[in-house]
Parts: sequence; structure tokens; C-alpha cells
Amino acid sequence: MELIVRIAAAAVTGTAAALLMKRGGAPMTLPLSAAVCALVLSLCARALLPAMEALDRARTLSGLGNVYFLPVLKCVAIGIVTRAASDLCRDGGQLAMAGAVEFGGAAAALCVSLPLLQTLLDLLEALL
Repeated sequence: MELIVRIAAAAVTGTAAALLMKRGGAPMTLPLSAAVCALVLSLCARALLPAMEALDRARTLSGLGNVYFLPVLKCVAIGIVTRAASDLCRDGGQLAMAGAVEFGGAAAALCVSLPLLQTLLDLLEALL
């Protein structure tokens, strides 16, 4: 509960400051938005530590190696960063750049998931 209050306070304060800056003609709204996004992402990263510990415990208890868990975690992180970056690009009026960031995120997620796909193919090959 405390986390969402901090996130909301940072976002509302940043939005109000950006609106005031925009009215005054100051071109610093995009860096302000980037700073607020970085703050929110860092707050969220700290909040996700218990979830990471639970996933690590699940990995340990299941006996499955990192080959199954790491690609999923990396894909989630790629998705979060991609979304934040593309939204910032859109906020700055750069729609094509936002699309390029999203394409890059999809490509990165695909590359990160290749070891998982290779393990699946190895398993299928062993069954045949």
C-alpha cells in the first residue's frame, strides 16, 4: 500500500511540474518525465525483491535450473524497460522512435528466450 502511494505521489507531482513547465515554455518536460519514470521503476524494483526470492525458492525446490527461470525474468524486465522507454518517446512526440524501441524490445525478448527454446527442442528430440 505504501509503495503505490509513493508511486502515485511521484507521478502526480511530476505531472504537475511538467504541466507548469509546459505552460512556461520550458523545454525540460521530457527529462523531467524520464527522471520520474526512473524513480518509479527503482521503487518497483525494490518492491519486486520478495517476488524474486519466491521465484528463486520455487526454482530451488523444483530442481529446475536457471535455463527455465532466467529467460522468463529477463523477458519481464525487457518488457518493463521497453514500455517505459516507448512511452517516454511517445510523450516526446517521437512515434517512430517509440515503435523502434518496441521492436528492439521484442527482438531482445526473442534472443533471451532462445536458450529456453533450445532446451524444449532438445527435449522433443530426445522423445523422438
